[in-house]
Amino acid sequence: MTYSKIIVAIGLAALIYTHVLVSTQEQLSGQDSATVEDVTRELGPFQLSDQRFTVVLHERHITGATVPDPEWQTTLAEIEIKDEQGAVHYRESFPYEISGNEFSEILSASVELLQGHDRSGLLVTYGSIPSTPLGGQSWQVFGLFENKLVPFSKPIYAEGELATEPNGGVLRTETEPNLQGEVLNFRVWTGNFFVLFPVRVDFLMGKVIPAWRCFKVTARGNLPQCQYRLETDRQPQEEEMTFVRMHPEAEEGIGSADHIVVKRDSQVEFLAAEGEVRWEEDEQGVGLAPGDDFWIKVRIDGKEGWIHTQEDFAAIGLPQAR
Repeated sequence: MTYSKIIVAIGLAALIYTHVLVSTQEQLSGQDSATVEDVTRELGPFQLSDQRFTVVLHERHITGATVPDPEWQTTLAEIEIKDEQGAVHYRESFPYEISGNEFSEILSASVELLQGHDRSGLLVTYGSIPSTPLGGQSWQVFGLFENKLVPFSKPIYAEGELATEPNGGVLRTETEPNLQGEVLNFRVWTGNFFVLFPVRVDFLMGKVIPAWRCFKVTARGNLPQCQYRLETDRQPQEEEMTFVRMHPEAEEGIGSADHIVVKRDSQVEFLAAEGEVRWEEDEQGVGLAPGDDFWIKVRIDGKEGWIHTQEDFAAIGLPQAR
């Protein structure tokens, strides 16, 4: 991901003050009447503990030109977060390009209050157009650490979305079974279904990290596989009858696979997924990347077991889609 692919979304809880600071006389090529303006928007204030913060968006806006889609006229050039005294706690600039009479990519934008159990922070949602159908968004958590507002990580991006939507401009952290601490759950697309990937928000240490670090002992050695909750959108079964190969464990070679008949009126339940979601960090962000060999635990007419090939996923109504 590049920062030129970032959109920032603005939370409903913030009061929005918009004013044009500078109208430049920069002429666009081939557009005698078109200019680019600098526009500043202030969002907030947001109350964190005993401090109040304002998010300042510095945008670039094309005026005086006929643009087929007005959505392509404004893009974000810089974001700042300031306290009541005007001190800048965070600043990041974003490159942009102009093609004809519009921007090549658009940054637009969002900030919500992130409410934890005992502490709170800010969640900046970034996204972009153009993008893939499930991509184009990333998320960055900010919070207080040693009385300064800091990012807890680089922007986190994935083919997917947050599992929980803000309510009234406030997003609340969640709890994860068998885990102390609070998390944000991300719906990460595997190609056939979504897995819920929990990211731990540590307000005390000022960081976000994967909630689980898993290793499974297998015949191929220790593999970084975790079990996740999953969300599916099962497609109607066209055949009157088909079958899947059901394994006793989420691993080839352990026990024998049974051929389980799946009828059109079979009761099918999806219980869990097992596989790897990689936390891939580079200079500009953190990607949540699913591995290629996911298993699903299913219950078909009362029989439980694991399936994992594309043939079996398609037979059970979860064909691959990119």
